[in-house]
Amino acid sequence: MPRRLISTDLDGTIVFNGTISLRDREAMARWRAAGNLLVINTGRSVSALEHVVVPMGLEFDNAILYTGAAIVDEDIRVQCSTALPAGVVEDILDFVEGAPGVTVFTTGLDEDLLIYDTIGSGSELLTLFRPATRRELDGREIIGVPMRFTDPEMAARTETYLHRRWEGQAVGFRNQDFIDVVPASASKGEGLRRLVASLAEPPAGETDGRTGEGASGTGMAGEAPVGGSVGPDVGSRSPEPVETWSIGDSWNDISMHAAADHSYALPWSPPEVVAQCDGTVSSLADLIDSLMGRPTA
Repeated sequence: MPRRLISTDLDGTIVFNGTISLRDREAMARWRAAGNLLVINTGRSVSALEHVVVPMGLEFDNAILYTGAAIVDEDIRVQCSTALPAGVVEDILDFVEGAPGVTVFTTGLDEDLLIYDTIGSGSELLTLFRPATRRELDGREIIGVPMRFTDPEMAARTETYLHRRWEGQAVGFRNQDFIDVVPASASKGEGLRRLVASLAEPPAGETDGRTGEGASGTGMAGEAPVGGSVGPDVGSRSPEPVETWSIGDSWNDISMHAAADHSYALPWSPPEVVAQCDGTVSSLADLIDSLMGRPTA
């Protein structure tokens, strides 16, 4: 029997107004108690993940963060991450300079910053970003650049510019009224694929007979340490079968749905997202209950 894994988005899927419903939390606990794997797959950073899961005591097996640019374990210890190329953030700031209805944030492993803001509004999530100047970006390793737009035309122009200027180096994913800019190698789907492949790693201290591979170290087998971008190396051992389900509401979840064996959107998902999925469910709890043979609400 393959191991069963659910990859779930956070905001707009299970997180609403900064919290997760008791029903979803109880369902996730039942899922893991039965020996299944629970993976968070989100555009959030390390600190933004901690802000929502720690107060509620939410337990999971891994989290894919920054829209796939980093993976952490159940203790939110970074296993691997990839930073944006130098110059991307500065170029984005130059492009949006003077434009109304735009907020530019940066996310890293250590801190999240608010760099440019002509919107002036803030949700509970946005208050996690410390106001900073461009000068403070010097020497920082930036993993993601979330941008919020109130003007859809400006969002479209920015997306087009990013594709033309940084193709192959950085990519922007639409997420509600945001565009999340991350390294071109990153996506929620690629993060899920890498994580599933890494489940074939030998336990710490074991090797497959080849020096330095599959042994203890920082990060997944074959992964470079923090800041690297090498893919997982499962060695000579056959991968452990894993059957995957995805649940997510927005455009940046499409690659995750494509990577999963079974995919589900939410009733409020955009039509383009629903079209990529096997179906829709009303909640993560409903999906888990159906998989565990329990009646759904």
